[in-house]
Amino acid sequence: MSAPLVIRAGASTDRGLRRESNEDALVVTATMCAVADGMGGHEAGEVASALCVRTLGASPLFQLEDFRSFEVLEPEPPRDIARFRATVERELRLDPEIPDDAIEAVRRVRSVLWQADQHIQQAVEGRAGTTVTGVWLHRIDGRMLWIVFNTGDSRTYRLAAPGVDPGDGGPTLEQLTVDHSEVQYLVSIGQLTSAQALVHPRRNVITRALGTGQVWEPDVWVLPARHGDRLMLCSDGLTNELSPAHMARVLASVPHPKEAADVLLQAALRTGGRDNVTVIVADAVRPGEYAPGF
Repeated sequence: MSAPLVIRAGASTDRGLRRESNEDALVVTATMCAVADGMGGHEAGEVASALCVRTLGASPLFQLEDFRSFEVLEPEPPRDIARFRATVERELRLDPEIPDDAIEAVRRVRSVLWQADQHIQQAVEGRAGTTVTGVWLHRIDGRMLWIVFNTGDSRTYRLAAPGVDPGDGGPTLEQLTVDHSEVQYLVSIGQLTSAQALVHPRRNVITRALGTGQVWEPDVWVLPARHGDRLMLCSDGLTNELSPAHMARVLASVPHPKEAADVLLQAALRTGGRDNVTVIVADAVRPGEYAPGF
């Protein structure tokens, strides 16, 4: 049985050097954190991202010890989405490290995101939308798990070796999420390289978002959580400015999550700051553990 863990996180956000307003939003609790990147004119993007993180932060799901008491409110999905979900759930059942009840937890995360989608649609009537990437740290059947969710092109990463330089090229970042964007699709079918995608003129066109009235379906992953895990969640204003190697070096060398988030944000601004920048650094720690240098 895994010892209980909670999130100790630090976050930073800035409108950047070229934008008039900040359409990013974030939420951090002891068990869940998320970044949302709004899109839409006349401040509607700010409304969309704010409603998204407000819905997540207020949801009882992330405060319950037994998630099964949370009612799933989402209606039956279209047939193609139902087939997609069935495939995801089948893959989860085949993973020996993932308990079967994690599938029910995934369904409830989707339900909360559906509620966020509905709240945004009601508020802005399809004039705006938002990406969202987030993590929920929860104990299921005696095992601590990360439930990672993503819609759009904001990202969640995991530091491969928290706080340690292995001496074989330095620390590395594992991207846990997959962008829902036109260029990522072209990369996946071999028509673009990752380097070409970084400068492609349609690199900012996303294919899934909350609140637009179009496809919002999130990807959801379930991963074993371990003491000392360090995750980073961010909007594309960070990843468009900094290389994975640079981000990994900061995350591995700056112990405190708030300081690490600040260093990353300032580096993105120095590099150009062409977009809003938001970053959360989240460590998995034992309750009450705040030892300096962790």
